[in-house]
Amino acid sequence: MKNYSVRMIRENMENIPQFPIPEGFAVRNYRPNEGHIWTRIQKAAEPYIDIDDGLFMREFKRDLLAMEDRSFFLTTDAGEEIGTITAWWQPEMDGETWGQIHWVAVHPDYQGRGLSKPMMSVAMTRLKASHERCFLGTSTRRIAAVKVYLDFGFTPDLSREYSQEAWTEVASVLEHPLLAQLASQNLL
Repeated sequence: MKNYSVRMIRENMENIPQFPIPEGFAVRNYRPNEGHIWTRIQKAAEPYIDIDDGLFMREFKRDLLAMEDRSFFLTTDAGEEIGTITAWWQPEMDGETWGQIHWVAVHPDYQGRGLSKPMMSVAMTRLKASHERCFLGTSTRRIAAVKVYLDFGFTPDLSREYSQEAWTEVASVLEHPLLAQLASQNLL
């Protein structure tokens, strides 16, 4: 399976699924000068992209102060940061401002425990406070992440180049009602 970059959109912020933080974990906001923690988690969790020490600044330097309100760390009860998610925004996406789920990661030692869903609930709730719609970028080999995003009401953006081919491949390995519906409508 190729690893296409794809965009997913959510046209409204209604009915955001709410998953509680499991016992033994907590979510806290980013604090000033914690880019190194974000980088550590991303380096550990990212299998497809080379994460370098300058990525944090390239991604968030336009408004570092906003990170304290929009970026979150998942921690263990002992305080160790093991996951991160950011409720970011893009002021000029297709000529409009959109909320953005950005750079979701859970350390590999904690993956597969359903921890991304509570993180998504927190970030989506934050986005709802400021945005009427949101989007995210991901890639087609991230099947577990794509399933979470579909479950949170994101839909494939089929307007992008190679999107039908990409989503047809995803639908061939991921059974999801939305993908089945798109296929039945001959959109995939």
